[in-house]
Amino acid sequence: MKIRLPRPCRRRAGLTLVEGTVVLAILAIAGALYLSTLSRGYTRSSRVGCVTNLKHVVLGFRMWSNDHADEFPFVSTAPESSRPFAGTPQVFRHFQAASNELVRPKILHCHTDKTRTTATNFHQLQNTNLSYFVGLDAREDAPQSILSGDRNLTGGTWSGGFLRTLTPRTEAGWTAEMHQFAGNVGLADGSVSQFSTDGLQQHLAGMTNAVIRFAIT
Repeated sequence: MKIRLPRPCRRRAGLTLVEGTVVLAILAIAGALYLSTLSRGYTRSSRVGCVTNLKHVVLGFRMWSNDHADEFPFVSTAPESSRPFAGTPQVFRHFQAASNELVRPKILHCHTDKTRTTATNFHQLQNTNLSYFVGLDAREDAPQSILSGDRNLTGGTWSGGFLRTLTPRTEAGWTAEMHQFAGNVGLADGSVSQFSTDGLQQHLAGMTNAVIRFAIT
């Protein structure tokens, strides 16, 4: 006589409602963390790219200065200087004057600056292609003077539609545009620093200028 053994119980396929909810919640959290990581990585990458651009800008201005009696293009009296435009809103002229040293106009545009575009060449360069300002009072013999920086600078007195005037005691800072209430600054010694509002204030406080003028658009 054959004895039939009972069949093993079959487990019901699929997930219960509770199990499915847990899985979906885990996937949602993992997705949010992944997107957050991507966002932080993109922000860091954009910030590094902007610092690199600005490094090229200040070194280009310094190279121009070395060939023109240690004067930057916006103060030099050389025929090829941009000094005639220092009192005008044509800020792009200062970068055009150093085009041989800057080499590529794309370095004048930060990828986080969504309202500006990249120029295809220096001949077509306009203010709308600039993400950076020019420090009109920067000097070779004052290495900590501000030569250039992110255009989302704020504070001081605004005049002529292009000129921002600060003093060492001016309350200055950054708008949310480009780097979220922070900014990059290129100094006359060729270095570039990333400044918070407090860092910018401290740097300005250490300057000896009575006024500090920035051509900015």
